[in-house]
Amino acid sequence: MSRPKPPLLLAMSASLALLASVAGAQTAIEAPHYNSEGELLYPEDTDMWVHMGSSLGSDYSEGPFDPENPGTLGVVQMEPSAYRYFMENNEYADGTMFLLSFYASESESSPQLSGFVQGQLNAKEIHVIDSARFEEGRGFFLYEAEDIAGDASPKLPNGSTCVVCHMAEGDYNGTFTQFYPPIRDNVPAG
Repeated sequence: MSRPKPPLLLAMSASLALLASVAGAQTAIEAPHYNSEGELLYPEDTDMWVHMGSSLGSDYSEGPFDPENPGTLGVVQMEPSAYRYFMENNEYADGTMFLLSFYASESESSPQLSGFVQGQLNAKEIHVIDSARFEEGRGFFLYEAEDIAGDASPKLPNGSTCVVCHMAEGDYNGTFTQFYPPIRDNVPAG
């Protein structure tokens, strides 16, 4: 016959279980969704993702930067739950997603401002970090500007120029954290 537990001990056990479940919920991330062919479905609510950084004229071209025609304006965002996970753990969770949106740069605006502003959206790319799902530990998926939530894109083949460049030039785990002020101070040394 087992002895009944005192009420205080029961309350403490229940509180610890609740804290453990809350802590687990805080570290879970919104996972990417794939169709039956393994194509990534474009996520919902990307306008709510965390802004990591922007660049002007960092196009994928060999030509020199032309200040008169600087090329595209790239905007990088990170899925919010993956951002929180990174800030709490100083590492990426499997399923972390980055969105890179390519906008035309425009020098004429109303009111007329000096410099350049974001123009029309031209294309989008999602970088998924997932060592369990991808042989290379990551996958890149390209989307048209008009693609919306639920539209699918196949992963670029292994050995793509995206993977090669990210692994060679990214400061942390194949990502360009050197250009991402919100997280670069949380990147592990080494």
